[in-house]
Amino acid sequence: MAATISVVTPSYARDVENCRLMCESMDRHVTGHAMHYIVVGDEDRALFAPLAGPGRRIVAASELLPRLWPAGTWRGRRYWWAPGLGLPVYGWHLQQLRKIAMTIAQPSERVMCVDSDNCFVRPLDLASLAAQPKVEHFVHEGKIGAELSSHVVWHANAYRLLGLPAPPLPADDFIGPMIVWERAAAQAMAERIEKTAGMPWWRALARLRHFSEYLIYGAAVATDPALAARHARTAQSRCLTYWAGPALDEEGLARFVADLEPQQSAITIQSHTHTPIDVIRRVMLRGAGG
Repeated sequence: MAATISVVTPSYARDVENCRLMCESMDRHVTGHAMHYIVVGDEDRALFAPLAGPGRRIVAASELLPRLWPAGTWRGRRYWWAPGLGLPVYGWHLQQLRKIAMTIAQPSERVMCVDSDNCFVRPLDLASLAAQPKVEHFVHEGKIGAELSSHVVWHANAYRLLGLPAPPLPADDFIGPMIVWERAAAQAMAERIEKTAGMPWWRALARLRHFSEYLIYGAAVATDPALAARHARTAQSRCLTYWAGPALDEEGLARFVADLEPQQSAITIQSHTHTPIDVIRRVMLRGAGG
């Protein structure tokens, strides 16, 4: 029986319009997946409910993880807390925890993790990814250097969570806007964290606070021969990202999309560029060829 692949997207209230556009673009361009899971906090479930459909489920965090209580807002961020957690965690941490939990809980053998600010502009048949003999494993070799201070901390903590010494810098980076995971590898990663920390994996991550789910998964695969044998390293990203710069108008965005490489089917326009969603929607509707 052929392997299946699902899509997992964590999101929250401020990203609902971006997520709506991402869903529109998926419905227009993406095929071959078993289900699209959008994971949100219980407080945001009603807001995202209209995005649900035959191939898309809105999953509340309480279906996946123990309850956390709101702990107020600071510098525009919502924080959450649970007994024994130590310091509160904010929403970005929770989105990472939910992504891992949803990957483990859903039934497909593979998952593509897609951020809610992604937008598909070309056809993508995910069944072709599910059919590959090995799981695609994105690696940007030697990308993490001392100048990337946050990445350095995430890198060290990834190996710490796994009970391993961190390789010296420069180190490999495994972060991207469209990343493929294997469910069994994510489960093995969680079990290894629990064995090392002596507590549930989600609590170990939340107590550490400074972490990247992609670096943890990447480190788990890279250091386990059995997991590494089921993955195929690639340096090619499936998404073209506009990280910084002025807001793009329709012409500027069309030029940006024209730079898509053959294996790329989506774009990510970072919200702090203030590129209007309607501009992205119009370019998405035109498509970028195949």
